[in-house]
Amino acid sequence: MASALEMAMETKADVNMTPMIDCTFLMLLFFMMTSQLSSLDMESMSLPYASEAQPPEPEDTVKDRQVVINIGKDDAKKGFVHVGGLEYDKDKLAEMMRQEALISGEEPPDPQSGNTAYNLRVLIRCDREARYETVQWVFEACYKNRVYKTIIAATATTE
Repeated sequence: MASALEMAMETKADVNMTPMIDCTFLMLLFFMMTSQLSSLDMESMSLPYASEAQPPEPEDTVKDRQVVINIGKDDAKKGFVHVGGLEYDKDKLAEMMRQEALISGEEPPDPQSGNTAYNLRVLIRCDREARYETVQWVFEACYKNRVYKTIIAATATTE
């Protein structure tokens, strides 16, 4: 019969790797999903040409909250509007703009105090073949909700 000392020396410490593997897969899934969501803002499209087009400001220098609106061409008579990968019509876009302005965390504009607009920036990315009517109702949604900081994306190359 083996002594207690020999029994203690023969036992091995097992490491259960299952929780560590589960954690690794969860982190991998998280990073894959977040990288996919960030790419939804910049859809692939042919931007209009502007000879004075400038590169956008780096995101870390922008103080205001920013919403990216993509206006694409469509086979139907009207274009489509996407924000964060979701498609919006005219009424839903105006409501979304109101909610985004309120999310920015500031008080609603009060003309008596001199504050007439929200500090929300809107980057409008429009396909060069999109209908102007669609672009116009994006500007109307911004105007109705007192969001006046709009930027129109363009390219400096004629490709």
